[in-house]
Amino acid sequence: MFGHTNKMLNEFPDSLKIAFIDYEEKGEVAAAECDRIHAKQSRRYYSCLIDKTCSLLADGRRRNPRLRIELPGYPILGDGKGDNQNHAIPFSRGMFIQAI
Repeated sequence: MFGHTNKMLNEFPDSLKIAFIDYEEKGEVAAAECDRIHAKQSRRYYSCLIDKTCSLLADGRRRNPRLRIELPGYPILGDGKGDNQNHAIPFSRGMFIQAI
């Protein structure tokens, strides 16, 4: 799947931007309490944006996100096309958004 993503980014380097949801583990309990994360939430979720200019990570497949916004709580996914695309709205500008 990463190969297809990189192929698309190489094919359309100026216009293609990809938004996705990433996560990282909560980490130490003391840091989580300081950040006021709910005790039952085991991960922090982020809405990320990548494009052709983003550098590759150490694994050589994934890209370092250009923009990364922490989401409050659990993301709602799979509840319909509209809900799955709502996390990408902060990255948009102008009047038109094309989503596939």
